[in-house]
Amino acid sequence: MPCTLSTQRGARPAEETAADKGWSSLPDDLVIKVGDCLLADNDIYSHMNFRAVCPSWRSATNEAKPGCFQPSKWALLDRHDNVLTFVNVETGQFLVKNIPLLRKYFFVGATGGGMIILEEPTPPNQVRVLNPFTGLILRFKASLPTIGWVSEAAVTTSPIMLFVVSGKAGNIMWADADSEHFQEFGVAYRNTPLFMAPFGRKVYLSDQEGSIISFTVTSATEEHSHRSVQTISMATTIPSAGHFAWDCYLMRSGGELLLVTRPWYEIHGKPVVRRVDTERNELEIVTSIGNRALFLGDAKCLSIDANKLQGIEGGCIYFVDPVVTADNGRASLMTTFRVADQVQDDIILDLATMAGGSHQPFTLAQVFANYCRSIYSSEREALTNPR
Repeated sequence: MPCTLSTQRGARPAEETAADKGWSSLPDDLVIKVGDCLLADNDIYSHMNFRAVCPSWRSATNEAKPGCFQPSKWALLDRHDNVLTFVNVETGQFLVKNIPLLRKYFFVGATGGGMIILEEPTPPNQVRVLNPFTGLILRFKASLPTIGWVSEAAVTTSPIMLFVVSGKAGNIMWADADSEHFQEFGVAYRNTPLFMAPFGRKVYLSDQEGSIISFTVTSATEEHSHRSVQTISMATTIPSAGHFAWDCYLMRSGGELLLVTRPWYEIHGKPVVRRVDTERNELEIVTSIGNRALFLGDAKCLSIDANKLQGIEGGCIYFVDPVVTADNGRASLMTTFRVADQVQDDIILDLATMAGGSHQPFTLAQVFANYCRSIYSSEREALTNPR
């Protein structure tokens, strides 16, 4: 694709010079805005075509700056050594990538949008965040404390920060690229964060009782200009509504932030979906989730556009619960709940796995169920939790 615009015959030399520059002369902020429009669905092919227009566009989208392309709608479904399998939750596109670069690092985990969290293999084991689609590596000075494993992670911009939740202690930690160490926010057991979801310019978490936690900025001027690791702190923004015997799930879904609560099996009641109003810090009951399908497990949550994937029912929540088989194997129970009709189907047994047969999923629903019930093993977990 050429990166210059044609000129009209008879134009003055000065006008020809300006026109010859064409689109390649756009300032970086405008290039990023154009890229945002083209990459609304995180389509990696559109992204690569966009970057191929000319060197200045490639440079503008290859720097670790606010607004540069970062995956937000991809989920890492599977990992075998250096081969990663992703799905775009909006378009239904599957992508398998072999990334030899992973051999140089310890694999720690992945964000809900598709960024890969890594560590240097030698002390001081500094953190790296890899964009698997562009190859861009965000380098952090800090090292993660000994936390067992990363149960949740998110990357934000303005400036770029990495937020992680310890799978061992449940503490929330965050750092920017220049931080010497991670800031840490300890929580009581009953407030242990379960799920993390970046939304807008913030990161939100839910705890075991359904409270919503987010960061606040200590200075009012920082909120709209430049915030830093030192100017933010974690706090409960929406207190629990008393869900002491309910499972609570938080996720970003179709441009909204949703909190789903479900009573335990011995408790009477049905699941409830609420929209998190981040402006007024309120919860609003939702009676329809449109064509979205929500997969909710003990480890992760996933919202997909059911119109793009066959065999997935829109307007439906798939609850995935882990169980232990007689031979200490892993299996899952899956319950579906239609939000608009308030109909909950009987539990679906993963019979093949429970019988000790094939461990490969047979349907797309099982693929997504596996994603939600699994925390991918990492080299960090293997080192800190030897078996």
